[in-house]
Amino acid sequence: MCLAAPPPPLSHGRTMKAGEKKRQRLMMTACVSDMLTEEEQKNLRGRLLGAKTVRRTRKTVVNMRSYLYTAMQVCVRILDNMWRELGYHARKAYRMSMETFDLLHERLEPALREEFKCQPRKNGSAPNGEIPTKLRLSAAIRFFAGGSVYDIMLSHGIGKASVYRSVYGVVDCVNKDKSFSFNEDGAEFPTHDEQREIAKGFLAKSGAEFDKIVLAIDGMLVWTIQPTAADCEYLKIGERMFHCYRKDKYGYLLMAGCDHETKFRWKDIRHPAACSDYLAWMSSTVGRKLENDDSDLILPGHSIAGDNAFVENMTMSTPIPGTNISEIEDAY
Repeated sequence: MCLAAPPPPLSHGRTMKAGEKKRQRLMMTACVSDMLTEEEQKNLRGRLLGAKTVRRTRKTVVNMRSYLYTAMQVCVRILDNMWRELGYHARKAYRMSMETFDLLHERLEPALREEFKCQPRKNGSAPNGEIPTKLRLSAAIRFFAGGSVYDIMLSHGIGKASVYRSVYGVVDCVNKDKSFSFNEDGAEFPTHDEQREIAKGFLAKSGAEFDKIVLAIDGMLVWTIQPTAADCEYLKIGERMFHCYRKDKYGYLLMAGCDHETKFRWKDIRHPAACSDYLAWMSSTVGRKLENDDSDLILPGHSIAGDNAFVENMTMSTPIPGTNISEIEDAY
């Protein structure tokens, strides 16, 4: 039985002191512990009774100016700790310059604040403090650049769950922002006007004067961890299909097309690593539309450039196959 006496009721207008709060928490913990058997205590989930909050020190990202968090009405000065420590390795660690990172955060900040519900909290409800949106974005970019989750935890001063929450939150914000679309008006494929500009760009860069190319496509393996049996059951795909035997990696097949400036203009990432480039292309939305030569998706007389993994037709240009070819044919 719990023999501890309940705390006396607070008088009107009286605030509880820190010592009284601690005493009340200990008394409640003792009551719960006394009511449960040893076997029931072993089966408890979550934090242990009486466990203390592990406080972390939030790290900061460089910035030369102050940002105003409107929801909190507090100006936060972001220091350059991590970027100063990384030095000239920072560009490689983030795969972007600090100026580009600042522009990306400026564009995504409203969506990030909405995604992570950045708003004032009552005292004590966030023991480690709110995670700034810039720190969320930094953790996600480091993850995308190949950083280990555990290294990101240490460098950013956040927990493992917060790292993954930041990653998925940033992905959702980017997908919702139409300004990040590959083409005008969020279209899946470049319009005819865009295709004319791309063809002119390829012509300017082509020594063979190719003037009818509107896109260059290829496949790439995006590495992932080995999928679980539950994941495979949900997707109705066997585990071996996610394994690329040539590179000995698990992942997905990314089919992507870029323009003359190496900017992505189309993508499809719905197939596992063992799938061939041609099968992934022909089962994509654009591939099915272009299966018939009378499709108006591509400008008349123009085509897409691909390697020998694809099949040549009226809308797909591929290299001349074989090794016993002339020097002129080798250029094509």
